[in-house]
Amino acid sequence: MIEDAERDYQLASGISEDVESSDDVITLTRARLPWLLIGLVGGIGGAYVIGWFDIKENAEMALFIPLIAAMGGNVGVQSAAIVVQGLASSHINTNDLLRRLSKELGVGILNGLICGVLILGVTLLLNFGTALSITVSIALLCVIIFAALFGTFVPLMLHKYKIDPALATGPFITTVNDVIGLMIYFAVGSLISGMILS
Repeated sequence: MIEDAERDYQLASGISEDVESSDDVITLTRARLPWLLIGLVGGIGGAYVIGWFDIKENAEMALFIPLIAAMGGNVGVQSAAIVVQGLASSHINTNDLLRRLSKELGVGILNGLICGVLILGVTLLLNFGTALSITVSIALLCVIIFAALFGTFVPLMLHKYKIDPALATGPFITTVNDVIGLMIYFAVGSLISGMILS
């Protein structure tokens, strides 16, 4: 039981094979590198997404990129961890997909609204301007909802296709949520900028 828990923890942390701290450097590197490379590809994808948008026109948007990325990653990993735990204890099965997604949608909406209202208040209080404050707030709401649903969906699908769902709780979900979160953030920013300019 302890070995299974250790293995699941390693998988969730992006370590692809069972390793011990006493293993040699090559073995430890081989176990960690695949997920780091996925994170690297995701980071390049994120940079590409940022390049799509004219960040010079809205330089202040760059200040909130870490917030958007961190919240998306955290929410996704939280959702995935709950699903993986539920699958391991047989409290959740793949037949529960719609019910589980509905529940996480509710959690995502509630958490997103709370965090969105908080960030709206703080950014307005700190004089970041109405447009940027609304952009960050709406984008954060959308990112949290997406991340909750994605973090739930991926481990359920992996489990359905007989792939260890613990793989989904680490770098894969975080990386995808980072890239999609940036797309959402800049799309909302473009939309709000367009509304203000028209």
